Amino acid sequence: MVKLLVTAEGPTLDDLVEEDFGHARFLIVVDPETWEFQAHENIKKQTDMGHGIMTAENVAKLKPDVVLTGYAGEHGRMKMQDLGIRMIMDEEGTVRDAVNGYIRRHLKK
Repeated sequence: MVKLLVTAEGPTLDDLVEEDFGHARFLIVVDPETWEFQAHENIKKQTDMGHGIMTAENVAKLKPDVVLTGYAGEHGRMKMQDLGIRMIMDEEGTVRDAVNGYIRRHLKK
């Protein structure tokens, strides 16, 4: 079973995928087989820098296999790579759209 995490503007499957990984308001963990999901606030320290690294650390606590997001800067991408978590960028639309796209591209044979 694959555990997906989608960065999102809101806490539901019908909210939009967050365009900027480091500024995601919510981290939504989705089981693409059952569509069960849990929304988690992406709590970050108030700072002008380091949002990608802090978001990556929050993601790591949720232990996903794959992260779906709009875009991630170099530091966020490198941190995810160091953590061994695959990141797929250029996702758009709703969280549901991103998960459906992942299913079509990676799970259906």
